[in-house]
Amino acid sequence: MLIIPLTAQAQDTTTQLPPELQPEAMEQLVSDLDPEQVKALTDLMTLLQQGAAARGDSGGVVVEGPGFLAQVQEAFSRFVTMIVGHFLNLPTMFTGMFAGISALIVGSVAGPIHILLVSVALILAVGFAAEFLVNRVFAAKRDKIQSQKPENLFETVKLVSTRAGLDLGGLIVFAIVAVIVGRIAVIDPVTRSFALQSVFWLVVMPRLVAALLRFALAPHRRELRLVTADDATAKSLYRSFTTLFAVIGVAFVLNSIMIAAGDGSNGAFRFFAGLAINAWIIAVIWRARHGLTSIILGDENDPTSGLERMALFWPYFSMAFIAFNWLLIQMTASMGIEALTAGRSLGVIALVVFAPFLDTMVRGIVSHIVPPMQGEGPVAEAAHLQTRHSYVRIARVALLAFLVLMVGRIYGLNLLALGADDGSAVARNSVVFLLILAAGYLAWEVTNLWVSHQLAKDSPPTQAQDDDAEMGGAGKSRMATILPLIRVVLQITILVLTILLALSQLGVNITPLLAGAGVIGLAVGFGAQTLVRDVVAGVFFLLDDAFRMGEFVSTGVAQGTIEKISIRSLQLRGTKGAVHIVPYGEISNLTNLSRDWVIMKLQFTVPFDTDVEKVRKLFKKIGQEIMEMEEFQDDILAPFKGQGVTGVDDVGILVRGKFTTKPGKQFGVRKEIYKRVQKAFEENGIQFARKEVRVNIPDNVTLDDKQKEAVAGAAAAAVSEPKPAGG
Repeated sequence: MLIIPLTAQAQDTTTQLPPELQPEAMEQLVSDLDPEQVKALTDLMTLLQQGAAARGDSGGVVVEGPGFLAQVQEAFSRFVTMIVGHFLNLPTMFTGMFAGISALIVGSVAGPIHILLVSVALILAVGFAAEFLVNRVFAAKRDKIQSQKPENLFETVKLVSTRAGLDLGGLIVFAIVAVIVGRIAVIDPVTRSFALQSVFWLVVMPRLVAALLRFALAPHRRELRLVTADDATAKSLYRSFTTLFAVIGVAFVLNSIMIAAGDGSNGAFRFFAGLAINAWIIAVIWRARHGLTSIILGDENDPTSGLERMALFWPYFSMAFIAFNWLLIQMTASMGIEALTAGRSLGVIALVVFAPFLDTMVRGIVSHIVPPMQGEGPVAEAAHLQTRHSYVRIARVALLAFLVLMVGRIYGLNLLALGADDGSAVARNSVVFLLILAAGYLAWEVTNLWVSHQLAKDSPPTQAQDDDAEMGGAGKSRMATILPLIRVVLQITILVLTILLALSQLGVNITPLLAGAGVIGLAVGFGAQTLVRDVVAGVFFLLDDAFRMGEFVSTGVAQGTIEKISIRSLQLRGTKGAVHIVPYGEISNLTNLSRDWVIMKLQFTVPFDTDVEKVRKLFKKIGQEIMEMEEFQDDILAPFKGQGVTGVDDVGILVRGKFTTKPGKQFGVRKEIYKRVQKAFEENGIQFARKEVRVNIPDNVTLDDKQKEAVAGAAAAAVSEPKPAGG
């Protein structure tokens, strides 16, 4: 009845069917089935033919299944039903658990109980003996570690790594010897398997976790602690997680007993055990949330706002993620998906909980591979700090990628394989999209690293400004001036290219975007000619090295110290504190008053009878004395010396001296010269010339008070505009 229609249909399609579906192969397949299977297969073929006919009658219209909302409601209903069922089966679970233990005792689970106990005892005895011998061999090494006090982080890492190696080495020897003894001494495979599983979950796993926690937390030796945590937090985390994994081992052993006993309530046991374990972990994180925040912050003296937010947020995120992970596992279990097992769940939780420790270790490693600070001063310090932050951000991106890949691997997803050629187009484009974003971010950070390195190298230390300074001092180097602009240009270029490439990978046609950008550029060029003029003028000013950051310049319309250089204007700080914004296009001529060196000339007026040669020698002596002063010896390029007589006026003789200093240092030197010249003139009987009015009154003339006042007023009017003694 089944063969006839298959054969008739195959006669027209023999040449189109593969060998497995040829009539002879189909007849052979049907002949191997029993009558009930043949009937079921016949009914299936009839239903398929009817479904095909129905689709043909309906004009190819496919009846859609339930909508997304209906599927969500159905999944939630299954989840609630499963949860309620587990709570209803709670008494049955305890009954099944005790029944499984009873079955283990009577010998129906892992063989006779006395043989099982003897096997476990033998495995433990021989394993611990082997571990004891290994520890005896390295006893001297352990004693040295116990007594040694590390002096720096490198020695600390070396000590804790050596101690962890010894702990794990002994544990590995224990595990290997236990397996060998189990295979040799225990004959029954069921008893051997159960004994080895019990030893692993109850002994090896808790001790392995304890060794890893000792490596990271060093609960009993603060000087060996790799993370920034107080003793209470370190000891609490160590005890809590060691005890937790011991309980987890007991739960796995009980679950194995219930499964081997054939009890059907082990599903409820897994549910409640997982609920209790996840609640325990959340409680541990809640109690240690402040300590975890300190661990993430580390020993940063000035943590960034982003690090502070992450440190405060991470404990709460961990608790929320653990709850979500548990709900996800239960939801998939209610849908019949068993991919997310308890072991995988523990692996994911371990990665999330211990991520702060990994982050702290990454920052510790980065602090040792960051190049030392180059240069001096605040600019070099800021550049070095920026370099360190860039290294940390790159390391964190790598750590985050590692964690995401590991979580995906634990969940059964090979995220790297999604981008292969044989993967789906959506998955492949998504992976390439993420790779483009990662490459763009990496290019951004590399740009920051390069600029920060050059700024630290090319920026001179900031010198203290004199209190009497009237304008800015020496500026920064040319590279330090243009590097911030180069960084902005490179970052904008990286950002634009990354966005365009990412959008193209998502299927967005970027050609109209490029055309639109060109049109906008033309519109800006024609409509904002002043802006274009300012930008172009600024480019040529920078190419000519006309000014640098920190220099004092005069643009004709304003003068001041350059505080900021943008792509279209200068920001100047005037001598009285005012800020001037000067577009490049409005600078007709620019005078730089801080480039290389400064000459200052001082003029003094002395009486006509003054010995000019003596004044010259005094000036030279003063210049030599100031040159020897530690305060000025590095700033004076040419000492103060006299230039002789430069003129004569109605008051006296004009004598002048000059000196050369570094930009910005001339004012302090001038103040010292004025003070010393005044003192030297006083010691040598030289006076500063001043305008005098002499009134000659004959001896035979007597003036009354009113006449004396009139004469005094006339004399005061004559000297109302006195000429300064020095200029």
